[in-house]
Amino acid sequence: MLRNLFGIPALCVALIAEFALVMQLVAETGITLTTNMWLIAHLLASVLAAIATASLLTTLVPGKRPPLILLFASLGFFMPFIGAVGTWLAVTFGAILANGRHQENVFWEYTSNADLPFAAPIDRPLPKLDSRGFIEQLMFDKETDQLYNKVAATRHIRDSQSAPLLKSAIGHENERIRLVAYQMLDKKINRLNREIQRLEADAKLSTGAGKSNIQLQIANNYWELLTIEEDEPVAREELLSKAESHAALALATEPSNVNAQFLLGQIYLKQEETEKANRAFMRSIELGISKDKALPYIAEAAYATRNFKLLRSTIKAIDPAYRAYPPFSNVIEFWA
Repeated sequence: MLRNLFGIPALCVALIAEFALVMQLVAETGITLTTNMWLIAHLLASVLAAIATASLLTTLVPGKRPPLILLFASLGFFMPFIGAVGTWLAVTFGAILANGRHQENVFWEYTSNADLPFAAPIDRPLPKLDSRGFIEQLMFDKETDQLYNKVAATRHIRDSQSAPLLKSAIGHENERIRLVAYQMLDKKINRLNREIQRLEADAKLSTGAGKSNIQLQIANNYWELLTIEEDEPVAREELLSKAESHAALALATEPSNVNAQFLLGQIYLKQEETEKANRAFMRSIELGISKDKALPYIAEAAYATRNFKLLRSTIKAIDPAYRAYPPFSNVIEFWA
């Protein structure tokens, strides 16, 4: 509103000045101006008209003002009086028509949650909810086509989460399901081994923090392999040993590598070296890792050593927001 209060009087003043200057050109008036004075007055009036027009079009024509003002001033300067009037009328009329015809497809729109009915419509059959886990479905479900699709879909799941599912699928009675599960597990193992070889070559050419992160990636890949081959005692020990050595190398290169410290604690916990695991987890907390991420592992180590007093105090120190969800809620119900 303030811009309109400025724009309308300013445009009127500029147009009156422009009209007087034009009349001075075509008819003899009592005012005599030299050529330079006339040009300067005409330039100032054109700029004033341009600023006033741009301010009046603020809501109709969005965008940066300086280029718009320069355009309006140029039109007004090279077409005395007619330029300023024509610019104001033409651009205003065009902007109003353009805004009236503007159409936009709204692809995203925030709406309130719809009120859902308490019961399904009368003629609609209710689907049967299958609350069983995937491994339980593999054991008891007879719909082999659906099971095959579910097994094939595990390629989109992280190796550490999909490995137990695929290992269960290998024992299924259906040959098609067994073969696809075995093939997917084999691909995961080969991919991880190739990635380890590539990272080991990169580690030889790196130094400092870069080398530490590469060693951590190698340790993580061995940790992923462990989830697949954990049932084999020899492979389990070898993978744990390699994961430990690479995590230790990452820490030796960069002692402040918090993720390497945390992974080392997990490895020690798998190796049943609880004292080392506790020290690694406490060190990772000192380096900045979230307490709520490390404390459950410390509680697990306390349970392994039957230190129930430490177990209870550790569980109580976990944020209530984390304790409200399984599996913590079930554990806390017994121990806290």
